[in-house]
Amino acid sequence: MPRTSCTFTLVADPVEAQARFTNLVEREPEALSVLASVTQALVTDPSRYVEPRWWTGADASGEVVAAFMHTQPHPLHIALATPDQARDLAAMLADEGGTLPGVGGQRTAAEAFADEWAALTGAASTVSMEVGRFDLPTRPRLAFEVSGSFRVATDADAPLLDRWHQQFVDAIEGGGRAASPLTQHLAEGRVGLWEDDGRPVSMAYASPANGGVTRISGVWTPPDLRGHGYASGVVAALSTARLDAGEACMLYTDLANPTSNAIYQAMGYRRIGDSISIRFDA
Repeated sequence: MPRTSCTFTLVADPVEAQARFTNLVEREPEALSVLASVTQALVTDPSRYVEPRWWTGADASGEVVAAFMHTQPHPLHIALATPDQARDLAAMLADEGGTLPGVGGQRTAAEAFADEWAALTGAASTVSMEVGRFDLPTRPRLAFEVSGSFRVATDADAPLLDRWHQQFVDAIEGGGRAASPLTQHLAEGRVGLWEDDGRPVSMAYASPANGGVTRISGVWTPPDLRGHGYASGVVAALSTARLDAGEACMLYTDLANPTSNAIYQAMGYRRIGDSISIRFDA
């Protein structure tokens, strides 16, 4: 039987999940950024994922202290949990006889979940990606001049953005999944483009703010346009725009990519934590 480090509650409705995690998002907005933005997207469009699930972990007083989410085909996402809480959920889910493609999120908790899951189910686990979590404690700065200028994307840019966003998702995940449309981000002025010589050359978008924090993502420059600092330009400018709107900024970046890590840190982003993605194989 699982240990009782907390009491888990399964939630299948995004509106209910959003309500249950409200206080935790306010307390831990950076850790809950992915869960909060995905949940918000599902409130807006419930068809975005099939049968999404969330688990709240509550302590003895009933306060929610741990947060988990699964949106197929992605791995189970651990937004916030102790290793014991993660092991307990793994034991509970294994006891129920379910299957999972993997686990990701907060490093120590994800590793604990994977160890427990492997021990109980016999699945092999393989680390597929390690990422750093960065915040922005100061206004961004560019250490070099970048040719061109920034602008907020409009609906007229949608076909280009859809194509680039799909390329971004394919590059990150290896292909096989349709990228989510950026319709709402566009409508809210949260997508930025860098232009040079009158043409778009790089993009990035900012998630809806939760707990006052937005996540910069979807940073993409087509391969034939790289090496000119365009990604630095669009990230710095979009971050500045969101700061001016009263939001704090964060982002994730692949730790296996020293170039992007160096660029963001030179800009002023500060590494504050790590996340990991672990694949399960039978």
